[in-house]
Amino acid sequence: MIVKNGKQFNMFPSHVELRKYIVYYNIVFPENDTFMAHYTLMPDACGTLSLAFDGTTVIAELWGASLTPVLLGMEPNSYHVLLIIQLSPYGLYQITRQSQAEFAGKRLSLADIDNELFNSLYQAFIMSKTTIELLNTCEKILYRRMEKSLISDALLLATTVIFDSHGQVQVKEVARQSGYSERQLNRLFLTQIGTNIKNYARLTRFNYVLKHIQKSPCFFAALSQQAGYFDQAHFDKDFKAISGVTPQKYLKSMSDFYYDGTEIYNTISSKEE
Repeated sequence: MIVKNGKQFNMFPSHVELRKYIVYYNIVFPENDTFMAHYTLMPDACGTLSLAFDGTTVIAELWGASLTPVLLGMEPNSYHVLLIIQLSPYGLYQITRQSQAEFAGKRLSLADIDNELFNSLYQAFIMSKTTIELLNTCEKILYRRMEKSLISDALLLATTVIFDSHGQVQVKEVARQSGYSERQLNRLFLTQIGTNIKNYARLTRFNYVLKHIQKSPCFFAALSQQAGYFDQAHFDKDFKAISGVTPQKYLKSMSDFYYDGTEIYNTISSKEE
């Protein structure tokens, strides 16, 4: 099993052919004070695969679509090494081939859901000697799950429409552009992502706000207008309903936990140029 070789956080992009489903890999070597008591994961409708070694056993978990804030606190500090495979909203469906409505908002044993995948990732986790070796082995394992795309073209189009509008689009318009009825499209979203279209769009807008809070933390009035809210009061209310805290409190005590996975690709592109 790999041991710490310098950095606490080791972020890696997925292979270009996997990026539709896998956002990034993070291999973490926590210390006693790495994560604080208020460390909270904000909802983004994405699933996650994680493997952690606590000194005795390997804990392998599947996290369904993230729909509400999850307070992890200092739990990760107890692990010697942690592998996080951050997926796109429909990545977990492509990998598990199972309805995501059953997994959404849940933290489950990977072995109970997909024993074959568990065994493969478990062996990679305990046998790899370096972070690069672990990354490459995981890529090979997951690539086999990607050879045949299971994601509906209509759902891919719908998520693109929602993303491009920053979540500021009516469900009926998403349905119109996808060529499906709202009812059909909602079934696809529930099965392949784990939530309905309206909530997915709401979380997309929320994460658009989170990303911009990091860049322009003081201009809430301008950001609320940019994000399509009627006024700042509506913005504050919706932000708190989703995150559990006001934008001001989030910025003061929780914004350090935010990570936009696309940044890793922006860095790669700038280096290539």
